[in-house]
Amino acid sequence: MKKIISSMMGLYLIAITPAVIAEEEAGGLLAKENFSANVAYTTNYLFRGISLSNENSAVSGGFDYGYNGFYLGTWASSITPVDGETVEIDLYAGYGGEFKGVSYSLDFIYYGYPGANETGGTELDYIEFGGSLGYTFGVQFDPTIGVSVLYSDDFFAETDEAVAITTTFGISLPYDISVEGHYGHQALTSSKAGVTGYDYYGVDISKSLGIFDFTVGYSDTDSKGTAFALGDDQEAVVFTVSSSF
Repeated sequence: MKKIISSMMGLYLIAITPAVIAEEEAGGLLAKENFSANVAYTTNYLFRGISLSNENSAVSGGFDYGYNGFYLGTWASSITPVDGETVEIDLYAGYGGEFKGVSYSLDFIYYGYPGANETGGTELDYIEFGGSLGYTFGVQFDPTIGVSVLYSDDFFAETDEAVAITTTFGISLPYDISVEGHYGHQALTSSKAGVTGYDYYGVDISKSLGIFDFTVGYSDTDSKGTAFALGDDQEAVVFTVSSSF
C-alpha cells in the first residue's frame, strides 16, 4: 500500500492537511476540498521491501476524504496473481493532529483480496492498526523524522500476529525536490520459510512538476527478507509517476 511504503506520516500529510484547510476555508462537511484522489504508475509495487508485482509494473489509484482531523479512504493496485487474485483493495480510516509541534495519527487499515480462491480455506485478507509520530525541525531543508507502528492479530494468509515498525527521515530541497529514507522491521509471531522477521530499507528522491510527482527509489531487505519472499534478492530500483487532485 502506497501510504505504508511512504510511512504513515505520509498518510497524515496527504489525508489530514486537506481536511484542516477545507474546514477553515470551505467550512462544510461535504465541501469538495475535503475530497482528493490519486493515481500512480510504478515499475515495481513494493510493500515493506517485498515486490507484490513480481518485479513488474503496477497501476494504482484511490480516493480520500478528510474532515476535522478524521480521514477515510480506499486505494487499489494491480498485483501478481495470488490464488487467482490480481487486485489488492485497501480501506483505511483514522485520526491525525498535532500537539506542541509533534504530529500524530491513529490508523486502521483493511487489506482486501476479493477475487482470491482462498484454496484450502486460507483467508488472505487482514487488518492492521496502530499509529505514527513525526516532527519537523525548523531549520534549513525542513528535516523531518517519523516512526510508525502497525499491528495485526492475523497477518496475510492467516500467518498469526505481526508487527511492523518503520522509521523515516526526510528533507525538502530547492526546486520542489524531496528526499526520504526509511528503515523498518517486520516481525512475525509464526515462522514463515524459517523466518520470524526481516529488515527493509530504502531511499526515495522525488520531484514535482505541475500536477505530477516523479520518484526514483532504491529499496532492499536483509537476507531474511529474501527468504521470507521465497524469491530472488529483493534489491530494486523503482520509478514512479503519480498525481493527486
